[in-house]
Amino acid sequence: MKKYLTFVLFLFLSTCLYASDLPSISITGAVKQPLNLSSEDLASFQTARVQLNEVLKDNSYRGAWMYRGVPLRNILEAAYIEKEETEFSKPLDLAAVVRNRIGEEIALSWGEIFYKNSGDIIIATSAVPIKPRQGCSSCHTPEVSDRYMKQFDRTIGFPKLVVGSDTYADRSIENVISIEVIDPAPEMPSDKTAELFSDSFTVTGDVEKETKFSDLSEFPHKDIHVIHMGVGKGYHGSNDYSGVQLNDILKKADIRPGLSKIFHISAPDGYRATLSYGEIFLNRVEDSAVIADIMNGKKIEKGGRFIFVPSDDLISDRGIKSVSRINVIDLKRKPRLTFIGVGCGDTDLITMEAITAMSRADIFVAPLDIKKRFSKYMGDKPILMDIFDFAPPNIKKKYPDLPPDELNKKMQEKRLEAIDLIKTEINKGKNVAVLDYGDLTVWSGSSYMWDHFDRKTMEIIPGLGSFNVGSTMLEAHTGCNGSIILTSSGGILSAKDMFRAAAEKGETLCVFMALKELGALADFLKETYGKDTPVHIVYRAGYSGSGKTVITDVSGMEEAVNREPEKHLFLLFVGPCLNSDEAIRN
Repeated sequence: MKKYLTFVLFLFLSTCLYASDLPSISITGAVKQPLNLSSEDLASFQTARVQLNEVLKDNSYRGAWMYRGVPLRNILEAAYIEKEETEFSKPLDLAAVVRNRIGEEIALSWGEIFYKNSGDIIIATSAVPIKPRQGCSSCHTPEVSDRYMKQFDRTIGFPKLVVGSDTYADRSIENVISIEVIDPAPEMPSDKTAELFSDSFTVTGDVEKETKFSDLSEFPHKDIHVIHMGVGKGYHGSNDYSGVQLNDILKKADIRPGLSKIFHISAPDGYRATLSYGEIFLNRVEDSAVIADIMNGKKIEKGGRFIFVPSDDLISDRGIKSVSRINVIDLKRKPRLTFIGVGCGDTDLITMEAITAMSRADIFVAPLDIKKRFSKYMGDKPILMDIFDFAPPNIKKKYPDLPPDELNKKMQEKRLEAIDLIKTEINKGKNVAVLDYGDLTVWSGSSYMWDHFDRKTMEIIPGLGSFNVGSTMLEAHTGCNGSIILTSSGGILSAKDMFRAAAEKGETLCVFMALKELGALADFLKETYGKDTPVHIVYRAGYSGSGKTVITDVSGMEEAVNREPEKHLFLLFVGPCLNSDEAIRN
């Protein structure tokens, strides 16, 4: 007996599939703490086992497995799900979109993750095959049995989303790279004082035909008994309902299949909840959600004629009285180009919005410096190019013998080539993210691209700029005379009259890109602001350990800049507001 058990244990361990070096998973969106979880991070969570018989909707078979992984609920709780300020603070209408490396997107509702058996939905990191003890040859031809048995030899792409509650395994996708929590209707109003009554409801949104329902008598009815248990108020008794299965109603409206779709159900007062396509059409219990028009043997009249009842939820909060609307929403991303400001230095200066946008990207355009510092948010996604390869200094290094006009022509040519490469990726259905420094709406190395793309398919996410960080390093009220002017040396020299007026008022200047015309700029500032006006030179703002401030005046500004080894990452702050008795002049 001991020998037999030893053999079985050996067989079990030898056939276990495990990924020890998983790609990281980003958790972003409506969360308070975005996460980027490595394989080591996932190993620190408590795990659960889920059996998955991998039969797809088209009846193809991919083996039967016992998966082990982290419940998705636990991962989302670690990221602290939190809506932005909204009139409807409950999370009942949130959805989680799980994406994998090849662009598949699966929508899961809040309710199926949090109000059902949380162990049914996991992010799996290992699997053990469940093989038939007698093989398949006794009941199938060799052609069929060999095809079935070969499924146990396939490589599973971990981490894998496993939805054990589904009859079909179409939502159990492999090589997961991101999970985004989405609020599908953040601007939808909520008014608890509104009259709670609706004599009909409409299925609208992403449907073949918008359909209004005011009478459900033509449909076959399902009788269910529901125990009411709420998160806030606990046990509230039970009721008998009779109604129409939600999937029958949705089929009547000709819902197109889509695993990234959700059904957003709402009442006139703004109370709402979300269900996923898979929850309704792939669930083992397809008739678990009904639109009821009869309660305890009587037609529903008070408080609206229709009640949504999710009968297999362990918590009843998704139940909705006076249903007035079912909005079908496809959360699948449309290919787009996103310009993302990553801040001006350390990784802790990046915004949550930028992290979320990076998780949605399929491919990046980024310099090596950004790739090195922000790789934990970028994962192993490919880099298409370095945007600064087409900046004037780099073009000049590559073509040192070209005259200025030819250099400019060459730069424009290379930029157009880069734009064509990005367009090619977008046309393939890829989401391209351009990563740049600071606030892209102020000065940007990528702004030349903006006019070459449709603004409807483009978004710009500004980051924390060097001005914001640099001004805090001054420890001075830089706007004491009323204004702070962000400019460049070229901007000053091309609008001298305007800056003479600024000097007369003692306005503070923050000068970007000052090196090229430094001598002419110094002469102009001596003439207008005066040679004794304080100048603070901020170097590498935002880079901890290497950021510093050099304090001088207009007369010593040029010499101070020239003696520092850093020639690019600096800002000039000029103006009488910077005067300080504690300033140490250099």
